[in-house]
Amino acid sequence: KDLPHIWERFYQADASRTDSENSGLGLSMVNWIVKAHHGTIQVKSSLGEGSEFSFSFPCDKEHINTT
Repeated sequence: KDLPHIWERFYQADASRTDSENSGLGLSMVNWIVKAHHGTIQVKSSLGEGSEFSFSFPCDKEHINTT
């Protein structure tokens, strides 16, 4: 139920499952940075097992600034 919302600023999953205090900005910031560089980000999540995040950036000449 949390997955569609994880990229939203200040969104936090069920706080009872963690010991740390978070602002809910981390994934939103990562998503913004990756998209600003024309990249993509993916997440695979298994309930009770955790989540795996991966990202990629384009390396073709169209996206490289030579100045």
